[in-house]
Amino acid sequence: MGDVRKRSICVILMKFLRKATESIIVLLFIVLVFSVFFQVVARYALNNPPTWTEELARYCQVWIIILASSICIRKGSHLAVDYLSHKFPPFLSRFIQVLISLLMAVYVAVVTVFGWRLMIVGHYQLSPAIQINMSYIYVIFPMGGLLMFVEAVLSTYRILLNKESSVSSMANEKGPSPA
Repeated sequence: MGDVRKRSICVILMKFLRKATESIIVLLFIVLVFSVFFQVVARYALNNPPTWTEELARYCQVWIIILASSICIRKGSHLAVDYLSHKFPPFLSRFIQVLISLLMAVYVAVVTVFGWRLMIVGHYQLSPAIQINMSYIYVIFPMGGLLMFVEAVLSTYRILLNKESSVSSMANEKGPSPA
């Protein structure tokens, strides 16, 4: 009974984290659009664009990309070259997918550790235009890295539990491929 309860708590926690991530991305995208819109209006209507709008838009874009990367890892929609993977036998294709997923987890763990270090260094810096502590900007690296790491580990787990290769199962989930 305890194992089932732990699993359901983990599922609820992951659903919450995923929903929160998606909501933050939407909010950041809204801020990004309004910031860029204000920049354009101020440039052409007032002939005096504020410098902080460009910086805010840049930081929003970085946050969106890093947070969306965890979603891409979960959905298997990250950049991949899978031209040869369909030509391998299912066992070998599955092995390659597990290896790729584990390497991704290792890479993201490194990003998380160095992102933490960058965040600490950023504590002593201010952004040029907005004048906020850069550790608030850099916190996305360890936070997003941790999200990506969890999704990469879960992806590896799903591939290992799946009887067929993840490439063919992903193709089945997404419907027929255009090619």
